[in-house]
Order: sequence, then structure tokens, then C-alpha cells
Amino acid sequence: DIGNSRIKAAIARGDALEPIATVSHAGDAVAAIATLPDLDARAPVWISHVLGPATEARLTEAVQARWTRAPRYARSVAGLGGLRNAYREPERLGVDRWLVMFAAWSEAPNRAAVIVDAGTALTADVLDASGRHQGGFIAAGLLTSQRAVLGATRFAMRNEHARYDTGLGLDTEACVRQGAMLGCLGAIDRAAAIAGAEAQRWITGGDAPTLLAGLDAGWRHRPLLVLEGLRALARISG
Repeated sequence: DIGNSRIKAAIARGDALEPIATVSHAGDAVAAIATLPDLDARAPVWISHVLGPATEARLTEAVQARWTRAPRYARSVAGLGGLRNAYREPERLGVDRWLVMFAAWSEAPNRAAVIVDAGTALTADVLDASGRHQGGFIAAGLLTSQRAVLGATRFAMRNEHARYDTGLGLDTEACVRQGAMLGCLGAIDRAAAIAGAEAQRWITGGDAPTLLAGLDAGWRHRPLLVLEGLRALARISG
């Protein structure tokens, strides 16, 4: 799973998903492939990424050089395994969003769900109980939100990694930080309200542990949800 800043890798062994690496790629995911652990010579390699077609061609070369086989790539499609994409142009839905929906649907079919991915961007998507994607949103994540505010003002943030809480700030830094926190929580709560009280609630992404402190107890934290979706896709694809 190659995101905007990190690569997360795991090996699927039957029903188990064994994490093997989480590395920052510093804008060069191709070079970071060389730092990943060795794989079983027989194991197919599946990749989800958000980096565009030019980088994908270089990723294919890097994987072939590292493990002597071409990778297979996850794609957002109109429908798969009973899950239906709401986008008129399905390929334009971010593949990471598609995979977290597919992971949730594969584990709990015929259940409405709201799925949140809290990273550089904060995304949420809603499914009804028939597997129809109702739509979603893309918003700024915690750090992205803070940087957006600071970029439009004269204030400088002395410590953008200070602790969040669910209250109000007592100085400028805390106010900006808490504004980001409360904004993200409000967006998540609104998505959950749209999904309905019976919907399952899933959250993943690097900021999920921070945000969970302000959410109710009904949320299911699944740090590997994109990779779980990738595993489910590999299974159904053969």
C-alpha cells in the first residue's frame, strides 16, 4: 500500500495478514521498494498506490528487479463482489478508498457502513446494506488542516506535533491544533449520521488513534484496512 508519504507492506498467509514493513518513502517510492524485506519466491505481489501512471511503470520495473516478477495493481472499478461504485467515472475514485470499502464489505456483506481513512487527507465513504456506495468526502487531515490555516495567516506554529485533545485551545498553537481536531471529528460524525445508526463504523489511517479519543465506542479501528482490501481483491481475482 503506497500512499503519499509511506509504504505499508504485509504478507497474506491464509486468513492472517502479517505486517512486514512500514517505511517513509520521502517522495521516492520506487527507491523505497529496495528497502522492503524478501518475499517467498512463489508469492504474487499486489500493489495499491496513489502516485499516477508514470510512477507505476517505474514501480513495475523496481518490483521485477527486486523479486523477479511483475506486480498486479488494484484499480477502482464500477462494481466488484456485490460492491457498487457511486462515481460516474469509477476509475477516478481513489483506489485506497475503494479498497477500504471492499475490505469492510467483504468482511460484513449486507451491512451498511461508514469507512474513514484518516491520513494526509481525511476521507469517508458510506455504503448501504445492498453494497451501493452512497458517496463520500475528502477533507484535510489533522496536519494538513493546521498547515492550511497557518499558510493563510501570519501565525507560526512552534510545535505542530503537540498533543491533541477534544477541548478548546488556550493559546494560538492550541487553537489551531484543536480547530483541526474538532473539524475532523465533526466531519466524521456527520458522515456517520448520514450512514445511519445501524451502520458499522470503520476507521483506519495514521491519525485514527488520535481521532478515536473523540469518537464514540462504536468505531472499529483497523490499521491495515487498505491491505485487507488488497488481500480480498487478490482472493477474488485469483
